[in-house]
Amino acid sequence: MMKWGLNLKFICYTVFIVVFISLVFSAVFIFQSRKALLQEFRNTAESLVKNLALNIEVPLFIENQSALASLAQNLMKEETVQSVSIYNEAGKALVSLSKSRRLFPWQKELVVYQVYFSSDTGDETTDEMALYSRQGAEGSTGRGTNSAIGKIEVLFSRDSIISALNRMRWWIFISATIAACIGGVAALYFSRTLILPVQRLAQATYSIARGNWEERLSVSGSDELGQLTESFNLMAQSLISKRDELEDTYRALGHRDRLAEIGKFSTIIAHELKNPLGIIKGAVDIIAKPSTTPELNETMSGYIQDEVRRLNKIIDDFLAFARPAPPQKQLCDVNDVVRKLAAHFSVPDEEQKNVRLQLDLCGRTQTHIDEDQIYQVLLNLANNAQQAMERDGSITIRTGCHEGLITLQVQDSGPGIPYEIREKVFEPFFTTKTQGTGLGLAIVKKFIESHQGGISIADAPGGGTVFKIVLPGAEA
Repeated sequence: MMKWGLNLKFICYTVFIVVFISLVFSAVFIFQSRKALLQEFRNTAESLVKNLALNIEVPLFIENQSALASLAQNLMKEETVQSVSIYNEAGKALVSLSKSRRLFPWQKELVVYQVYFSSDTGDETTDEMALYSRQGAEGSTGRGTNSAIGKIEVLFSRDSIISALNRMRWWIFISATIAACIGGVAALYFSRTLILPVQRLAQATYSIARGNWEERLSVSGSDELGQLTESFNLMAQSLISKRDELEDTYRALGHRDRLAEIGKFSTIIAHELKNPLGIIKGAVDIIAKPSTTPELNETMSGYIQDEVRRLNKIIDDFLAFARPAPPQKQLCDVNDVVRKLAAHFSVPDEEQKNVRLQLDLCGRTQTHIDEDQIYQVLLNLANNAQQAMERDGSITIRTGCHEGLITLQVQDSGPGIPYEIREKVFEPFFTTKTQGTGLGLAIVKKFIESHQGGISIADAPGGGTVFKIVLPGAEA
């Protein structure tokens, strides 16, 4: 599609205005000229016919056809005259001459003139060569008393007028074409002097918007365009200064945020490690006593093993969040990952809950994923779900495939997550439990985003929470 820039628009508009004005003035000029030429043509034709009428008065009165034909033949010598017909008072054609040329209706100009016998009083003729009729007694029927002795019909050709108008139109067309060319050249010149600087400003603005902060324009002239160019350069320099200030501010804020995160991270690590270490220390102290029975030693050894596993879990969570490994993707069936979770998922005995894990799997759900990371995602969500249930309940994992996307839903029958904290549950270290690092869902979100997917929370029908995961399909 053609892009209509300012240059092209300016040139087209200018040429259109020049041509339009030329056509309007040409139409008015041709109309007035045609009107004037026709009027002059009619006046000339009527003058010729009146002159003929004056000369044929006597021959027409006595019906001298040879004299009438001679006078008519003289009139036929005029280039514009095409036919001459002379009739007596009874309407009989005495003379009928024609050049035998066929004329179209718009080429014809017919002049009909009544011939009267001249007055005997000696009245002079007018400048228009009008014929005087006899001033006889009213009601007289005599041949010479106020009665016509015949009439003349002369057919003229308008070819001369039409040719003149055609020549005029042709010259007007040539003039309009020359005016359009001159207007186009003038528009091109003005577009280069007026619009080109504006286009340079637009391109420079676009360049700055794309990150080329060093873009500058040369200032040419002291007019408004020159002032605008100078203002643009000042604006660009000001933007660089503001960018540098913002970068310094962002660096300072980032440094402060990192220190705050490190402090928060250290506090949580210290808190999470302190309790297991305290339990281990107490168990070791009891084991070190000589009076400790073998049964108590075995119990304390069990405590130590449990706390070591807990410490190992905490450290694994911190490492998974702080330095997540990039996903090692390969073509897998998501349903196989879900079945593997169902085979290994269990609720700790100390929880004393009866939690059922149900599967609702669709057909083939193959895509490129890191199987271990997606397994960890489902495991974290299932553990959170069972921990949220105070008593017995169920966890349902559903899979689906729609429009090239793989969907995973983990639904529980627990109390649900309040709406006001849903945006916070994926934040690091946020937890509503008395124990835990608050990294489980943060790790889930990181793993899903590393797979170019998304995760959201919704209320489950009948109560509970649904975590909805969307992953790109194998086609992606």
